[in-house]
Amino acid sequence: MLSIAELAQRWDVVLTGTIVESPTGQVAFGRRGPKDVVLKIPKPDDDEANSRVALLHFNGHGAVRVIEHVMGAMLMERATPGHALTDLVVAGRDDEATAALCDVVASLHRPDLTAAVAAQFPSVEDWGSELAAYRGGIGPISSDMIERAISVFAELAGSQGPRRLLHGDLHHHNILYDDRLGWLAIDPKGVVGEGAYEIGAALRNPTEDPAMFAVRSIIERRIAIVRERLRFDPDRVLRWAFAQGALSAVWRAADDRDPTRGLATAEAIRPMLAS
Repeated sequence: MLSIAELAQRWDVVLTGTIVESPTGQVAFGRRGPKDVVLKIPKPDDDEANSRVALLHFNGHGAVRVIEHVMGAMLMERATPGHALTDLVVAGRDDEATAALCDVVASLHRPDLTAAVAAQFPSVEDWGSELAAYRGGIGPISSDMIERAISVFAELAGSQGPRRLLHGDLHHHNILYDDRLGWLAIDPKGVVGEGAYEIGAALRNPTEDPAMFAVRSIIERRIAIVRERLRFDPDRVLRWAFAQGALSAVWRAADDRDPTRGLATAEAIRPMLAS
């Protein structure tokens, strides 16, 4: 694998800052001619290792565009000024932020998913199957919570609508503003499933404070906007979000990280579910 410096030289990029080692790989900002760009080398064992394939599939529709790529490394257009959708929520403009997220979803969910592209990504069933290893509970996540999540995953996975390549981690920190193109997604994981699955990540974000998202009135308002703008079945959105909240909590607990965000979301949604 080439280094960031070698890639910059290969692609005629002038680096404008230091190379950052992030949890998902190496990142550096620069300029190529008049354009602000981003160089990224994802870690091969990270869940964003397939972000290049996902971004090429999205092809600039609702996401940053890949300009060059080689062996997993990417040169991408940079969203400028690049402030995150989180800023709108913190400023008390949550409805506006939810509407913007819906617009990004509508652009990302392209119908032209080929079997060759789909084969490179996990399915929502693959992700959900990981819950079975923790039936006895893990950390603060009870066995009862996990059993309910397994049941919900199975029911929804077996009754999905048209499948798309989803971003897989479409929360407020992963949507940035560009002066020319509007709101754009970054850092996709890539997962194959129905569109309603995509909303779960946004319902357990954008901050580490559950009072900003794990509140019934906030959840209901966000889902109402999703229904209005995307025509997704609100019950399926809610049920997917519950199951994903539990899965997110399990994943984090298994990695010795704080599972509060996902668990708080699952606990807030559970009383809202039909029996």
